[in-house]
Amino acid sequence: MQSGTLVGLVCGLAALGLVVPAAYAGDAPDPPGERLEHRGDHMESIAEAREACAEGAGVDGRLTYAQLLYEAGDFERARDEVTPLLHEPEPAVNAVMLAARVAYLTGDYTRAERLFEDALSRDPENARAATGLVLIYYQTNRYERCAGLPQELRQKIRLPLMDMMIAFEGERPYGMKWSGEPRTDVPFLAADPLPVVSVEVEGHRINAIIDTGGDTFILDTEVADSLGVEIIASMMGMFAGGKQAEVGFARADSLALGGVTLHSVPIAVLPTKQFRMGDREIGGIVGTGVLRQFLATLDYPNERLVLRDPTAESGAALRRDLGARLLQEIPFYLQSTHFLMAKGSLNGRDGLLFHVDSGLAGEPAFSATRQTLEYVGIRVPEAVVRDDVVGGGGGGLAVGTFAIDQLGLGRLIQSDLIGSYGAMPPESYRRLGFIQDGLVSHNFLREYALTIDFSTVTMVFAR
Repeated sequence: MQSGTLVGLVCGLAALGLVVPAAYAGDAPDPPGERLEHRGDHMESIAEAREACAEGAGVDGRLTYAQLLYEAGDFERARDEVTPLLHEPEPAVNAVMLAARVAYLTGDYTRAERLFEDALSRDPENARAATGLVLIYYQTNRYERCAGLPQELRQKIRLPLMDMMIAFEGERPYGMKWSGEPRTDVPFLAADPLPVVSVEVEGHRINAIIDTGGDTFILDTEVADSLGVEIIASMMGMFAGGKQAEVGFARADSLALGGVTLHSVPIAVLPTKQFRMGDREIGGIVGTGVLRQFLATLDYPNERLVLRDPTAESGAALRRDLGARLLQEIPFYLQSTHFLMAKGSLNGRDGLLFHVDSGLAGEPAFSATRQTLEYVGIRVPEAVVRDDVVGGGGGGLAVGTFAIDQLGLGRLIQSDLIGSYGAMPPESYRRLGFIQDGLVSHNFLREYALTIDFSTVTMVFAR
């Protein structure tokens, strides 16, 4: 394994710390005990539940089947199974919540909002439903709606992200101003070990990593102090290898990327200068929360970030321009604030669910938990403490590597890759409310021009 930073796991797994238990546990069911068995055991449970339904299981049995499908990442089938339960004379709150979570994952925020509101009307103290609404307000940039939740319910949510949203005091985040046409190409200063671009935060120019495993724009602690950024809320975040560090939430007046400037930008504050890319000091990280404001293309072959207006017309024009270079459109699911999940395969075992996180640096193209390796039949490697492998909680992570015959994302298949073990603890396997089989990252994605189209909830891969 080459020396490098586990930045994607920093930002991706950091979010587990940023919102657990309030958001992930809030928009997902309670895990039944440790439940650390691998996917094969879970599929046996699904088969048993399906058989019970075929033999005439009642509403509870059908809901159990739908829940198991959800936990396996089979969200469309879970939706098909739970939807009829909503037409019962008195639908169970758990059925309404499950349908709401599936709608949220698939980007149907209108339906998800209606269902969470329905669940809340049935149980006015339902903090899970309220948390679901907060996440919808976050994704749709309607921060002002948080203030409308009852104070006693807001106290139960215990979500620093919500405190930051309320502090916007009705000001809409991510106000966008283009300097010319609604498109800008931001050149990579470096493509490896991770893409680095130049950005301006409140007029101050810094180098920033692009990381789909991050949430908002993450600003270095020292830079934030020098700019007088006021921390609105903070909490301990969980990072790669289970390490912890304090993360602050704040607001920046402006963030400029090439020919576009965003105003009133939510940010997280975290030491990022530890993630040096060669001789470049890293002052920030461009996460999914920023990319979501655009039709964004990480064009690795041409070493640039392309930002377009996020309209249906822009998406259609992009696809026309790509023509035969378009390889595949892969649906994704957006969990919590920023987890981009997509179906994939490992060593020919398909039906897996991967976090598409561009920020894992170094040689590995993939990272997995113990359960995934056991399920696929890969020997769990010895994890050795490496001081030169750095996560958001600092260095000294215990990691190991393993050989991958084939790794797939949708129909895109690559062979003879290296995987990383150790940064994703066993608990991360189910912490999102469903099985997370692994993390696909930079050394897989860098072969393509990847466009994330949030309006169609698809990733567009091109040559």
